[in-house]
Amino acid sequence: MNATLAALGWADLAATIVLVGGLFSAALIAPPSEAGRRWWWRAAAALAVVLPAEFAVTAFRMYEVSGLHGTTLVVDLARTRWGMLGSGRAAGLALLAAGGQLPPGPLAALGAGWLLLRSFQGHAGAHGTLSALIDWLHLLAAAAWLGGLVQLALLPRPVPVEIAARVRVQATAALAVLVPAGIYAAFLHVRHLDLLVGSPYGETLIAKLALASVLLALGAANHFGHVESEAEARLVRAVRFEVVVGAVVLALTALLGVLPMPHGHAP
Repeated sequence: MNATLAALGWADLAATIVLVGGLFSAALIAPPSEAGRRWWWRAAAALAVVLPAEFAVTAFRMYEVSGLHGTTLVVDLARTRWGMLGSGRAAGLALLAAGGQLPPGPLAALGAGWLLLRSFQGHAGAHGTLSALIDWLHLLAAAAWLGGLVQLALLPRPVPVEIAARVRVQATAALAVLVPAGIYAAFLHVRHLDLLVGSPYGETLIAKLALASVLLALGAANHFGHVESEAEARLVRAVRFEVVVGAVVLALTALLGVLPMPHGHAP
């Protein structure tokens, strides 16, 4: 069941990043290509399937533990903090889809606000408002970076110099937020170094941090080494590879979301 939840969590996170990152890209970098716009709608459609599926799987787990079933089970889960925030996310997704004709700036702002619900719904939200807000900044930065890369990879070639330069600026700003927010989250959930090698959560976190370091190095090489050669096919290939590595990092992030945090096992 954890594997199912992790797979759904990955689909949820990846689609959220593609959708909101695409909105940021349209507002701050350039209008999307036709392919980029299609990926917006694909991400929204994926979320329309994944969010109810996550609710259904969580309801089944609740049934296994509590023995509740039927309407009582659904109502009780919907009334939990997680359930209410999930309902808010579903309503926000519908609002984003209905507002597709809004100007890019307001639509991106709406997407940013919608991300906040996800932060409060997850592990970070269980630690209070501050940790949820920092997780939100982490999500915003990840969406701006990875979602922007998806849109860049889908632009027709050659990519104009000014667009490549804007992507570089946005990626740099995103990293300035992403790194400290990620460090905070790591220490929030794993307070003792011994837990990094003594728990599934800690070991998965090590793998994520290692791969994230590779992703940071790729980003530096791609956006600072190739930005002046944006017309070359190697830039697009490099960005696509960066997106693939980012997808694996998101998969590890989703796995962390279903693993128990090792707070109580410190010596």
